[in-house]
Amino acid sequence: MIFTIVSGGFLLLITVSVLSSPDRVISWPGVVFALLFFSSVMTVTWRSARAGVHLGPRGVLLYHAVRRAEVVPWDQVVRFEARPLVLSHVPNEGATIYLVGPQGELHETPIKRSVGASWDKAAYSWRLEVVLPEAWFSAAVDHLNEAVRPFAGHR
Repeated sequence: MIFTIVSGGFLLLITVSVLSSPDRVISWPGVVFALLFFSSVMTVTWRSARAGVHLGPRGVLLYHAVRRAEVVPWDQVVRFEARPLVLSHVPNEGATIYLVGPQGELHETPIKRSVGASWDKAAYSWRLEVVLPEAWFSAAVDHLNEAVRPFAGHR
C-alpha cells in the first residue's frame, strides 16, 4: 500500500510540475515515460494489496493481482481445499487453495503456501500472490470453508 501512495505522489508531482511550467520541460518523451511507469507501479501495487478471496452477496470474488478478477456465484461453490500447485509443469512442493465447484471444477485462488524464502521469491514473486506460512495456510482453508457454510442455502 505504501508503494501505491508513493507512486501516486510521484504522479501528482510530475503532473503539477509539467502543468505549472510546460515551457521548462526538457524531454516530453521522458515525462510520458515517467507518467506511464508510475501509473503502472501504482496499478500493480494497488491490485496486489487487494489480492485475496472476498465473500459477497453475488458469490465468491477471487481477486488476483495480475489476472482478471473472477466472481464465482454461490450456486457454483461447494468448498475450498488445498491442492498441489502446478507452475509451468515444474514439480514443486507448493500448494494453493482452490474453490471447488459442484462438478469438481477448480478455481485457483491467489492464496499460496510458503515453501521457503528462496522458492517463494523464484516462484511467487512475479505473480504477486498472498503467500502464507504452513500453519496459517491450513487455518485459511478451514476458515474459508466455515465462512462459506452460511451461504449453503443459496444453492
